[in-house]
Amino acid sequence: MIEAAERSTGAEVLGACDNGILPWSWKGWDQVCSMGGVSLFVEGFAASDDEIQTTNGGGRESWGAPIIDLYKAQGARFLNRLRGSFAIALWDACKKTLIIGTDHFGTRSIYVWASDNRIAFATHIARFASCAEIPKLIEPNSIYFYLNHSFIPAPFTIYKNIQRLEPGHFLQWTNGRMTFQRYWDMAYDEDSSLTEAAAAANLGSSVEDSVRFAFRASGRDEQMGAFLSGGTDSSALVGLLSQISEKKTNSFSVGFDEAAYNEIHYARTAAKHFNSDAHEYFVRADEALEAMPTLASAYDEPFGNSSAIPTYFCLKMARDAGIQIMFAGDGGDELFGGNERYITEKVFTLYHGIPSAARTLIDQGAKIIPAFYPWRKIKNYVHKANLPAWERFFTYQLYFRDHAHEYLTDEFRESIDREFALDVPRQHYLRAGNIAPLNRLLYVDLKLAVSDNDLFKVNRTAEIHGIQVRYPYLDPLVGSISGKIPARLKVKGWSKRYIFKKAFENFLPEAILQKKKHGFGLPTGEWLRHHLGFRDLARSLLLDSRAIQRGYFKRSAVEQLLKLHDSEASSYFATHIWNLMMLELWHRHHADRTSSRASTN
Repeated sequence: MIEAAERSTGAEVLGACDNGILPWSWKGWDQVCSMGGVSLFVEGFAASDDEIQTTNGGGRESWGAPIIDLYKAQGARFLNRLRGSFAIALWDACKKTLIIGTDHFGTRSIYVWASDNRIAFATHIARFASCAEIPKLIEPNSIYFYLNHSFIPAPFTIYKNIQRLEPGHFLQWTNGRMTFQRYWDMAYDEDSSLTEAAAAANLGSSVEDSVRFAFRASGRDEQMGAFLSGGTDSSALVGLLSQISEKKTNSFSVGFDEAAYNEIHYARTAAKHFNSDAHEYFVRADEALEAMPTLASAYDEPFGNSSAIPTYFCLKMARDAGIQIMFAGDGGDELFGGNERYITEKVFTLYHGIPSAARTLIDQGAKIIPAFYPWRKIKNYVHKANLPAWERFFTYQLYFRDHAHEYLTDEFRESIDREFALDVPRQHYLRAGNIAPLNRLLYVDLKLAVSDNDLFKVNRTAEIHGIQVRYPYLDPLVGSISGKIPARLKVKGWSKRYIFKKAFENFLPEAILQKKKHGFGLPTGEWLRHHLGFRDLARSLLLDSRAIQRGYFKRSAVEQLLKLHDSEASSYFATHIWNLMMLELWHRHHADRTSSRASTN
């Protein structure tokens, strides 16, 4: 594809190089089209909202004409008229202008570096590694955020001077002048006049429209498949695809031998109900261990979401079945209120409905009651209820902030902003504005849990297997409909995703509508405690002199963390161990090799 891209662009991009754009920025894109002095580069797929001309053109260059026409008519605003999952770079040779952008929900990454009237960009940060003139200085705050959250948030990256575009943003570069702009954002303009029936109908039709749009853009039926966890999001997608396609829909599900992590029976229920061609795979610890180097190579920034393992094997199964396009249900929970912690947050907000005088007495009493069970639960509840919402929402994920002196070296602590782990969620929460508390949390999760975490996970594992992924829920039309639905219908009483289930209550099996959310979880805690290979890997990585000499952690604290995990039945500490392991693997597969390449040059 790179060679085709280079042939297609011709003289247009040569002019771009004269305007400070490093020439390797044009390499490695999925599709390229040049027309009338405008060169368009796309990774993923994009189409105008009234055209089904996609980047999956099988070598045709006509796919790009409607997009270039939109640009010529509307300038940078053309991005707001597109649908799909894309990262885009556009060079206008006549205006000497570069525009790079990502789709509304940031389902595709694009990175940028600029200095001294020069600019470089790529869809993978690893592409910057071979460019000696771009310094790769690790950003300590990014490491610190990663340790607490398992990922690095946009616009930050692992390197100090390289940025990743946020969802719904574009960069414009003209004559060495660079500006960042937001062209779209999730808005919550609740329509209080909506009845339940109307809200459910609007939701259902928007999701079906998005699935049909992505289906028509994706080629032949037999090349398409869908993730199927057995939850409402993935089951609805499999059902809609089964209605749209003339052939049986291929569904792909992952299970585990460990019963507590296995919900394959729900996937089987959905597959049977919609008569899909069901594919199943049971992931075992030995093969998960073997996949670790492959995953470490694929994630070119530190990434600790362990559900990358079942995602990897699910996509491997799809590739072996000849699938090229997979449909994923990411974003459904965050659009329609499907996560358990939205209920938890509602429990805390009840506290603020208590009259202030009574609440003051409770606050004072909580300070003096004993800190052991059952009083500890009351003490913790009152403490968390008095925290700002954004801090309370992420309390469970701030282990290395709360234990910084215990784990982090003095030098590393001095290099970081201790509040950075909360600053990013806080900024998203405040940016959402004065809207319903639930919607503010949904907004934060769309930015962090979805764009920065889940999508990075799925896209990188899909690339390993040469598969593209469609995200029908992460569509601007679906987002717009979601934003108009009152928060009280998303979580009604103690019922999560109430309106989503209402929309599909006559479509999904009753067992699926009633099941509790599980998702692609996996038994990493069990593996790290009992599997010799994973135990050895953790210790060989984390207690090795190379890891300790990086200067992040105290060896004694890491040893204690490993002991804590062995001594407890829960998997709480396993998450932190996993994050440390993936950080060290990232160093060995990426940063160390980049440093070695730089010293050789």
